[in-house]
Amino acid sequence: MSETDKVQCRKIALGKRRELHTNITHNEYGPNIRRFFRKWILREKAVSVIGLYYPVNSEMNPLSLIDILETHGKTICLPIVIGKNRPLTFKSWSPGKDLAEGHYGIPVPDNDKIMTPDLVICPLLAYDAKGMRLGYGGGFYDRTIRHLRKNKQTRYMGLAFSEQKSYHDLPSETHDVPLDAVLTEAGIRNF
Repeated sequence: MSETDKVQCRKIALGKRRELHTNITHNEYGPNIRRFFRKWILREKAVSVIGLYYPVNSEMNPLSLIDILETHGKTICLPIVIGKNRPLTFKSWSPGKDLAEGHYGIPVPDNDKIMTPDLVICPLLAYDAKGMRLGYGGGFYDRTIRHLRKNKQTRYMGLAFSEQKSYHDLPSETHDVPLDAVLTEAGIRNF
């Protein structure tokens, strides 16, 4: 698939996600993602450090999972872009702690506590039946997961509306890393 086709796929998927975000409020989907995630995380004893993301634009909000994570003694961290073509770095964070403006205007933790997540939850534009994820095109999460997996088996979960599923295979290349699972308002799907 050409880069032009990928750009067009991203444009269509972003439009769909924006429409879903406009029509489904966090108050509607939040309780479902919390319920499904709570059941999942209780079974995952080896997962203690969770990398969330700070939602921007029409991304699903993962911050509603924080109360579950804190209740079960999990550590939360947020990603930081440190440079183009570099993996993300994760820093410890909890609600009420200072945030600074990072790359692309995304809030990032204002501390020096670097963390290595056992689970990375990421936003996406679309996903398919094979667990392939269509992101924004920067390759940050693919690079990050490959980097983290050099030293440990970090789990990789997308957070999306169920209607973001593509019924066709998404464009992928050898450097793309498939998701281990996707969390939606309809449940968790493992790949």
